[in-house]
Amino acid sequence: MSCAKQALAHDPSHPLASLVAARCARRTGALDQALSHLNNVDPDHRGSLHIHEWAQVLDKQGDYEMAYKAFTIANQARKTERPTVDRTLMPRFIAHIDNCFTEQWVQSWTPLPQSHRPAPLFMVGFNRSGTTLLDRMLDSHPQVYVMEEVPAIDQAREVLGGLYPHGLADLDPAHLGAARDAYFAVVDAHIPAGFEGLVVDKLPLNTIALGLIHRLFPSAKTVFSLRHPADVVISNFMQNYTPNPITVHFDSLEGAAKLYAQVMGLGLSLRSMLPMDVLEVRYEDLVDDWEPQVRRLLDFAGLPWDDQIRGYLGRTKKQGLIGTPSYAAVVEPVHQKAVGRRHNYATAIASVGPVLKPFIDAFDYS
Repeated sequence: MSCAKQALAHDPSHPLASLVAARCARRTGALDQALSHLNNVDPDHRGSLHIHEWAQVLDKQGDYEMAYKAFTIANQARKTERPTVDRTLMPRFIAHIDNCFTEQWVQSWTPLPQSHRPAPLFMVGFNRSGTTLLDRMLDSHPQVYVMEEVPAIDQAREVLGGLYPHGLADLDPAHLGAARDAYFAVVDAHIPAGFEGLVVDKLPLNTIALGLIHRLFPSAKTVFSLRHPADVVISNFMQNYTPNPITVHFDSLEGAAKLYAQVMGLGLSLRSMLPMDVLEVRYEDLVDDWEPQVRRLLDFAGLPWDDQIRGYLGRTKKQGLIGTPSYAAVVEPVHQKAVGRRHNYATAIASVGPVLKPFIDAFDYS
């Protein structure tokens, strides 16, 4: 913020300095000041980042109708500023996996030897479902190391090449070992040397990879993070993501809802046909009374409670930047501000209600 102030002293309309100052003002609750910084920028120099920040301020002010319009404009503007991303890539990939996994096919799998190393605890779900808050709490346990959003399982998939997914049924020990080795090579590059505790592999959209995870690590435990589907969708729509084959779908509520339905539909299907050891943790329960939920998770993982977890907030602040959009939220005390966000955008959310209804029912959010 000090650098932004120095820049604004020389040029009150400096686009980048004004954006930084506006963000800092919004996070401290100085919403009128944030708007003032944004309004000082020449309209010809306002990009999607400025419009997105404007939308965030409007949301904080409770002007949800204008905020939704601003988020929509910002998301559309981002399309013209960033390279084009193939929107069909992820839906086709998920559909390919979904078509492959059937109960009859899974029952045909040949037995494979267990891993020579303990399997990590996998934390999956969907973006903006509360995994970052949960992992900050777990990472404060001295016997836990959370590997945050590292695509380690993708390395195993790349080693398998054309064997995934169809070749999983007849996977031989050699290919199995190579895939596991590739996975653990990534893990070892991220965890502290000599660490012998529980590794938590937290990557929400590893929901898509649950079939591969179970084939490689059949004894692995999985935490399935849940949040009301409509809150998940509106929250992703409101983020300023760099477009990639996944986040490109979050530029509209329709795109976000369709991808949510495809990912979580695959997750439910895989859970129904694979004998996975799964614990569901709800975001709403976590922010309502977080300690019992963390104790329940630790029991599931076979670990004792440790009082250091209660100091997770201080530890998180000392850690510095967290590479997820949840950073601003997890450095604050647990709150319920984002619970029920869908109600603020009820009219817009209604358009994707039929897409989300099956999951609202399936996850008991009816």
